[in-house]
Amino acid sequence: MSSMTETASRLQETERLIRWAISIVPVDRLLEPPPHAKHPQSAKGFKTYFGDWPALRQLFHLAFYEGTYAIPAMQCCVGGPQPAVDLVFPQMDLEEKAWQVALAPGLGKDSLLSRLHELRELQLQMLQAMSIEEWESERVETGLGTVSAEFVVSKTIQHSLEHTNELMKNALYWERALEWLDRQGLT
Repeated sequence: MSSMTETASRLQETERLIRWAISIVPVDRLLEPPPHAKHPQSAKGFKTYFGDWPALRQLFHLAFYEGTYAIPAMQCCVGGPQPAVDLVFPQMDLEEKAWQVALAPGLGKDSLLSRLHELRELQLQMLQAMSIEEWESERVETGLGTVSAEFVVSKTIQHSLEHTNELMKNALYWERALEWLDRQGLT
């Protein structure tokens, strides 16, 4: 299997993992930030382990990243302009403003999953149309140097796995970790 084919397969696979991970987060917690860091018995590790973002914020972040950073970088690889924003060092203030706007009309899991799917489909179409030279040539300027389409898509996969991990930790350990913290105060 070629690197492009393998990477395209992983792009599809990570979308399925994201869908699964968000599906096991209880509906009443989709917009609730993890409370672990504020628990009186919480050590610093709990905040970094569970993060600050609710599940829908994680999902929004994935879609925002792919639409704002990954796709423009892929377009650059096939002759488009350099992206206006850095793929490696995102502009979080830009994203935070977009998140606040998206929350206003009552953002939902299904709409975010649909948006992510559309973005993944676009990336897969771009991959299928790319030549090996476009795939391997380093054309996208980032804060860490010039990178190739292979790097861009691989980073998207890595980024997806990172946030899928966050979703899974919150789905699996939320209550158990809070109960454990409560028990620590009794000893």
